[in-house]
Amino acid sequence: MDLFFFPQGKALILSRQRNDIPIMDLNLMKGEIVRHHYNPGYIVLSYFVSFVGCWTALRLLHRRTSHRGYYNWYLLVAAAISMGAVSIWAMHYIGNRAITMLDGQRELQIQYSAGYTAASFFLPICVVSIAFYLLGLSQKVEIVRIVVVGVLTGAAVCGMHYLGQGGIANYYVSYARSYVLGSAFIAITAATVALGVFFYLKHTWTNGWWKRALCAALLAASVSGMHWVATVGTVYRLRYQALKGNGLTRQGTVVIVLCLALGCCVTLITFAVIGQRVKTRSARRAQQVVLASVIFDTEGKLLVTPEGRLPSRKIAKTYLEQNYDEVFDVDHPVFAWLYRASHFWPGVVDLIPRMKAHLRATQEGKPARQWKDDQGSGRTTIDSEESHVDFGTTFKELFCVAASELAESTHEPLENLGALFESIMYTGTVDRPRKAKLFSKAIRNDSLNCAEHGQLHSAFGRGQLLFLVRQATRQDTTRLQAAGFNFAALSNIVPSLARSMEVSTGELSIQLHQIQRNLSSESMPQPGVHFACYALRPRFHGRWDVLINKDHKNLLPSVQATQSSLSTWQMDIIRELDNLTVSECYLYLQGRLSHAESQEEVFLAELDHAISSLAGQIDHPLFQDARFLARPFSIPCQSSDSLRNHRKATMMMFRVIADAHYSSPPHGRFEFGSSRLFRAQQHVYPGSPDHGAFARSVHLEFAGLAEAKSAGSTESGHSTPRRPASVSPTSSPSGPRAGRDDQDPPLRTSQTSVGEVRPPSKKSSRSHKAHTFFGGIHVQREVSVDVNEVQDNRETDQRVELTTCGAHSEASVAPMEIDSFADELMLLMMEERRQQSVRGPSS
Repeated sequence: MDLFFFPQGKALILSRQRNDIPIMDLNLMKGEIVRHHYNPGYIVLSYFVSFVGCWTALRLLHRRTSHRGYYNWYLLVAAAISMGAVSIWAMHYIGNRAITMLDGQRELQIQYSAGYTAASFFLPICVVSIAFYLLGLSQKVEIVRIVVVGVLTGAAVCGMHYLGQGGIANYYVSYARSYVLGSAFIAITAATVALGVFFYLKHTWTNGWWKRALCAALLAASVSGMHWVATVGTVYRLRYQALKGNGLTRQGTVVIVLCLALGCCVTLITFAVIGQRVKTRSARRAQQVVLASVIFDTEGKLLVTPEGRLPSRKIAKTYLEQNYDEVFDVDHPVFAWLYRASHFWPGVVDLIPRMKAHLRATQEGKPARQWKDDQGSGRTTIDSEESHVDFGTTFKELFCVAASELAESTHEPLENLGALFESIMYTGTVDRPRKAKLFSKAIRNDSLNCAEHGQLHSAFGRGQLLFLVRQATRQDTTRLQAAGFNFAALSNIVPSLARSMEVSTGELSIQLHQIQRNLSSESMPQPGVHFACYALRPRFHGRWDVLINKDHKNLLPSVQATQSSLSTWQMDIIRELDNLTVSECYLYLQGRLSHAESQEEVFLAELDHAISSLAGQIDHPLFQDARFLARPFSIPCQSSDSLRNHRKATMMMFRVIADAHYSSPPHGRFEFGSSRLFRAQQHVYPGSPDHGAFARSVHLEFAGLAEAKSAGSTESGHSTPRRPASVSPTSSPSGPRAGRDDQDPPLRTSQTSVGEVRPPSKKSSRSHKAHTFFGGIHVQREVSVDVNEVQDNRETDQRVELTTCGAHSEASVAPMEIDSFADELMLLMMEERRQQSVRGPSS
C-alpha cells in the first residue's frame, strides 16, 4: 500500500496488484490540487524546438521580397507554419511534457482533448500569418507597424497557450492574474524587439546568419518565457474521471512535435546548402566571363537576388584570344557587336534557339574545334591544330544564350533585359581569405598554372563582368519583387556584392554609381547647334581612343549655341574659319567684330563665346592644336514628340590628333575611350534606321547554323532536310563596321547569298568536319559599285531591246547602313593623316 496526502487533508490510497501496476481510486481526489514538478531535459528541449522554429521562420521571411506573387505567399505560409506550429505550438506541448504530476504515476499525467489541441494548432498560424503579412507590406522601417506586428505575435503566443491549456482533459486549470499579465508582457515585448531588430537588419542587408540566430534566440525566449511564467502560476485540480482511450497521449504529442521540429531542421539545412552553393558559384564566376543584370528602380535601388547577388549567367570560362596581341576589352570588335546586339534584341532573339542547338551540338560532337581543360584548372584552351578557328563567333553565341537565360531567370522578355554597358569590370582582383592550408596550396598551384600559360591573375583579375543595364518603372519593380527579387540601396548592398565578386568595395561602388548616373540622365544632345571637339589619340596595335564624356560615353565634349539652326549667311561666316586653329579662330572673330553690323556682331560674339566655353570645358593643351572643320554634321537628338526618329541637331567640329602620351583631362569630366565603341554607339540611338541593317548582318553571319538534331543525323550518316540560307545585304561579323580597321574606308556593297545547300555525303562528312563550322556551305558574292550621277544626253538616243532568255529573276536593294558623323570624321582624319605622312614633316 502507498499513501499520498493532499493539501485538503484527503488521502489517496494506491494498491499494487497485477505486476505492480497501480490502481487508483480517482474519485477520492475529485477537485483537489495535485502537486507537480518539472523535468529539466524537456525544458531545454522545448526551448530548442522553439528556437529552431523561430530561426526557420526568420530565414523564410528574409527571402520574402514583397506581399505579392505566389513565391512570396508560399514563403509567408511556410514562415507562419514554422513560427505558429513549431516555435509556439510544439514548444508548448514539449514544455507541458516536462510537467510530472506527483511521482509520475501514469494515471495522473496530463491528457489532452483532440478538439482543443487541433484548434490550438491553427490559431497561432492564422494570427502570425497576419502579423508577418503586415511586416512585409513595405520595405521601410516603420515603428508603428513593427509594434503592431509584435503585439499580434505576442497575442498568438498567449492565445495558443491558454487555448492549449483549456484542452487538458483530466484537470481543472486555474491561473494567477499577476502571472498572466507578466507572461503577456514578456511575449509582446520580446517579440517586438526581436522582429524589429530582424526587420532593420534585413532592410540594411546586414543580417548575417549569426545575427538572424540572435534574433531567433530572442524570439524563442519570448515564447518560452511566456510559457514558463504562465506555467508557474498555474494550479491543476483533478477532475472526476480521466479520459480512457480518448485524446492525445503524451507520447503521441511528443512524436508529432519532434516531426515538426525535424521538418524545420531539414529546411534550415537546405537553406544552408543553397547558401553555400551560391557562395561557391559566386567565387567560381569571379574567375570567369560573366553577364550580369543591373536594374535600378525609380528610387535608385539596385535589383538583387534574395541572397544579395546580382542576377548573372556565365558566358564562358575565359575569352580565348588567338594571339598575344589580342585583348578582349571594350575596343574589341566582338564587344562592339555585343553592344549593338544588346541595343536591338529583336534582331537576334529569333536566332537564339538555333544558337543553343549549335552550341549543344558543338559540345557533344565537337565538329568545329577540340576543347580541353588544363588539368582541371577551369581554363579552356584551343588545341594548336585548331587555333585558326575564330572564337569570336562562338563567343557571340554564348553571349546571346547567356542573355536569354538571364531574361528567363528575371521573368522578363529578352527585349526588356537592357543594353550592354560601355565598360568591362575585372573580377577576382581581391583574394578570398585563406581559412585552410589546403585551400591556400590549391590557389598557389592555380596561380602557377596561370603564369605558365601566360595568363594574368591579380593585376587585372582573372574574370570579366559585363553589365546589361536598364531603368525599371514602378510596374516593373512591383513585378520583379513579386517574382522573388529585392531592391536594395547601394550603400547597403555594395559590400556584400564586392565580396562575392572578389573586387574592392570602392571600385564596385564607382562602377554602379556611374551606371546609375548614365541611366538617370539623357544621353542624347538637345536640338539645335552644337560645337564639339573630336580628339583622337593613338594606341597600340593601330587602335585609337577618342575624347568622350565620362558619364555618357556616346557624347563628345560640346557646348550648345543659342541658334536653333544656321542660316546661309551664318554658314558663310563659319566657312571662313575652316582649318583654323583655336587661337586663329579667336583672332579672326575679334578682327571681324570691329567692323561687323549689329546682327552679324551678335552671331560673332556667340561664336567666340561657344569656342571659349568649349575650351574651358576641355581644359587641356591638346585643344589649342585642334583645327576647325567648317562642315555641319547631322546628329540625332532628344525629342519628346512622336517624330523622335526624325529629329536632328547640327554639330560643328574641332578635330585634332593628340600625341600618344597625352592623358585624360585632369578635372575628370572627360576621358579617352575606345574609338571603335564610340562609332558603334552612334548607330544605336532610339529609332535608329541602322538597326535593320545590323539585324540583316546578324542573320547573314549565323544563317548557316545547323540544328543539333540535323548535326547528329549528319554525323551518323542519315540525311538531313534541305534548309535555305538567308539573304542579307551586309556581312560584317560585328555589323557593317564593327570589325573594320579604323583606317579602312566604308564599302558600299551589295551582297547576295546562294541558298539551299545540301549537306555533305556520309563518305565525306567526316573529312570536312572541321571546315563546315555552321553545318553547311555558305556562298557569298560581294560587288562594289560606285554610283555617279549621269547627265541626260538628248543628242544621243541609244536604246537597248531586252528579250526574255528563259529565266526570270527579281532583285531589290535593301537599305544600307548610313555612315554616322563619327565614321565620316574618322575617315577624314585618317585621310588627312595619310596625306601628311606622304608630304613629310617638312611640309
